Amino acid sequence: MRNEEHIKSFVKRSGRITNVQRYFLKNKKSNHNFFTPTETINLYKLFNNKNPCILDIGFGDGKLLSNIANINTNFNFIGLEVYESGIGNILKQIENSNLSNLKVSNIDAVSFLKKYVQDNSFYGISLFFPDPWPKKRHYKRRIINASFLEGLLMKIKKNGFIKIVTDWENYGERIIELLDENKKFEKIQDISIYKERILTKFEKRGISQGNRIIDLTYKVK
Repeated sequence: MRNEEHIKSFVKRSGRITNVQRYFLKNKKSNHNFFTPTETINLYKLFNNKNPCILDIGFGDGKLLSNIANINTNFNFIGLEVYESGIGNILKQIENSNLSNLKVSNIDAVSFLKKYVQDNSFYGISLFFPDPWPKKRHYKRRIINASFLEGLLMKIKKNGFIKIVTDWENYGERIIELLDENKKFEKIQDISIYKERILTKFEKRGISQGNRIIDLTYKVK
C-alpha cells in the first residue's frame, strides 16, 4: 500500500455540541440506528431485508442523507461521519422521520471499508463535498486518490455507481482525471434518487460564492 492510504483525511475537532445532539450522543449505543462494527457486517442482518444498500461517506449535518433515505424507502443506507455533532443531528432526524432504512456510524471510512465490508456489497457509494484540503501541502490528505477509488471499486457491485460532488474546482478536476483514467468506471447521467435532492449547506455556500458545483456520477463496469 502506498503512504497516501495511511494519511487521515480528517482532523478531529471539538466543535460545539447542542443539548439535543448531546442527548442522542449519550444514548447512541442503545440506539438501533447507530452501530459500531466489530466484525464483517452482514447487510441482511443489519436491515432485515435484501434491499440494495448505498454507503454515504461524510454526511455532515445529515439533512441530505436522511431526506434521501426518507424518500427512497426501497433502498437501505449506511452513513459514516467522524464528527459527533453530525451523528447527534442525524440520529434525531432518523427518530423524527421514523426511518428504518438508515444506519449510521462514526467510524473512519477507510477503516470501515478495509476491515468490515465484504467485496461487492454496495449498490453505490456517495461522497458529497469531501474536505478539499485547499492548501497544496495538504493535498495528500484528500480522501479521494487513485488507491482509494480502487478500494471503492472492490466494494461496489457490478453496474453500481459512485457519486462525488464538490465545489472545489482543482479537486473536482483531479477526481475527473482519476475516474476517467480508470477503465472500470464509466461516466453516466445522475442516479434517479439524487435528481431532486436538497442542497447541502456546503453546496449553498459554494453557490453563494459563485463556485461551480462539480457533480459526478460514474458506473462500475
